[in-house]
Amino acid sequence: MGEKAVFAAAAGEGFSAAAARFRAGPCHVVLVKDVRAGAPEAFLTPDELSAWSALKVPKRKNEWLGGRLAAKLAGAAAFFPGVPLREIEVRRELTGSPFLVCRGERRHVSISHSAGVCAAAAGPGFLGLDIEETAPRHPGWYRDYFSPAEREGRDDAAMTALWAAKEALFKALGLGLACDTSDADLSGPEPVLRGRALARWEELGRPPFSLEPFDPGPGLEGRIVFAKQAGIKR
Repeated sequence: MGEKAVFAAAAGEGFSAAAARFRAGPCHVVLVKDVRAGAPEAFLTPDELSAWSALKVPKRKNEWLGGRLAAKLAGAAAFFPGVPLREIEVRRELTGSPFLVCRGERRHVSISHSAGVCAAAAGPGFLGLDIEETAPRHPGWYRDYFSPAEREGRDDAAMTALWAAKEALFKALGLGLACDTSDADLSGPEPVLRGRALARWEELGRPPFSLEPFDPGPGLEGRIVFAKQAGIKR
C-alpha cells in the first residue's frame, strides 16, 4: 500500500494538530487532522487570513485551513527550512492549481482533503496528490468515469484508489478535472494517456513520472504523481 501515514502531535506558532510526514520520491508529503488554530494570523499571510475569514461554512473553513497548513509545512520541509509559515503563501493559478510563494520564490505544491484529513505534497516539477474516502457509490459513477477494463475485478476500495490516481495525475498535468476522465486509462500496469491529457503531457516535454500509493489512514486511499527527473517545462 506504499507509505503509511503515522500521525503524531504537532504544534507551531498559532496552531496544534496531528500530523504525519514522509517522503515520496523527491517530494515532501504532510498530512494533518484535528487542527486547532488558536491564532491563525500567526501562520497565515494577511491575504490568506482574509480569505479564510470570509468562508462561512465550518466544514469548508476547516478544510481550507488544514490544506493551507499542510501545504506550508510541506513547503517549509522541501524548500524553505526555518522560514516562518506566515511568510509562505499558498496562491492559485487561474486554473485553480495551487503553488507556493516565499521571499520571491515560487514552488510547486498539491493539496487534497477528505474525511477530516488534509494532505499536501511539495516538490519539483510534475506533481499531483489526491486522497479520497472509500465508500459505495452510485452505479453511474463507475460507468461514467471508468472504462469496463478499469472496473473489472475491482471493489469499492480499489475503485476509490483508481479515482485518486486519476485526480493526482490530472493535477500533475495542471488540468484538474477539466478533461475527460477517459483521457487517462489506468487499467494496465502503466497509465495510458490520450486526448487533452496526452496533449498536455507532450506540451510539458513528455516527462517520465511515477504514480505511487500511500496510506492516509483507515477508510482512505491516497495516490501521488511526481516526475522521475528534473527538466519539466511550465
